[in-house]
Amino acid sequence: MKIIAVIALAAALAGCAAGGVKVTDGQLASFKTGETTKAQVIAAIGAPNMQMRLADGTSMVIYSHYEAKVRPETFIPFVGGFVGGSDSTSTTATLRFDASDKLLDTSSSSSAFGSGMGLSAGKIEPATLDQPRK
Repeated sequence: MKIIAVIALAAALAGCAAGGVKVTDGQLASFKTGETTKAQVIAAIGAPNMQMRLADGTSMVIYSHYEAKVRPETFIPFVGGFVGGSDSTSTTATLRFDASDKLLDTSSSSSAFGSGMGLSAGKIEPATLDQPRK
């Protein structure tokens, strides 16, 4: 019985992945426009995933985070390939600073995706020929 529990735990842990720096809306709200500096943001949240200096002297720091979880039914022998899948979420927080590194504004976005295998993928329609990118 212990072996089954260990195998189940290992399968559950193997089905998860996460990375990046997660920034909450509460953290963004705590920064004051015109007062908070880039150094203060980095001290509070940590190193960003990306930094950019723009031609007009402003700069941006971007924090991205993702999380992916494999659905438990994916691990069912033989059946998992037909009914399994995964779910993932991602968040991005962007903070823009003026030339003196004072906060101008913030923005955030989030997304959620699910992907299925076999029957759980649903009906897949063929691509149309009138797509904008060819």
